[in-house]
Amino acid sequence: MVNIDDETTLVITRVFDASPEEVFDAWLTREQWQAWIGPEGISCKVPVLEAYVDGKYHIDMQMSDGSRLPVSGRFMTIDRPKTLSFSWGWDGDPSRQSVITLTFQHSEGKTELTLRQEGLGSVANRDDHCQGWNSALNKLQRFLQKGRL
Repeated sequence: MVNIDDETTLVITRVFDASPEEVFDAWLTREQWQAWIGPEGISCKVPVLEAYVDGKYHIDMQMSDGSRLPVSGRFMTIDRPKTLSFSWGWDGDPSRQSVITLTFQHSEGKTELTLRQEGLGSVANRDDHCQGWNSALNKLQRFLQKGRL
């Protein structure tokens, strides 16, 4: 489900057949994050993931045409397994800085994940991120169904 609070804020809610701890850890364990992060068809490496408040992360997205889209940020809140927030920035483009807040809610043996991304700056940028995050969350669903690394 996609919800829009204001014109440039993205809110996506998904239910995963896994515990809040399992879903949370898929975001903060480098090997797990690397296995599913990024939209379909894009290969991602996560060379840096410092899983503590103010710790850095870096994602290197390799596009099918060989171009790279590096993303980096810092973890702002880590409250396992309830809340995770971090900055999200496209390297080299300071105008494309945003904040992502994830909430993990236990619901009948499953986890309801809400992803909220603020500061996207435009409806077009919000829509691009909506498409990318929905694709990545599809990959997360498959990853969780297959089991852990």
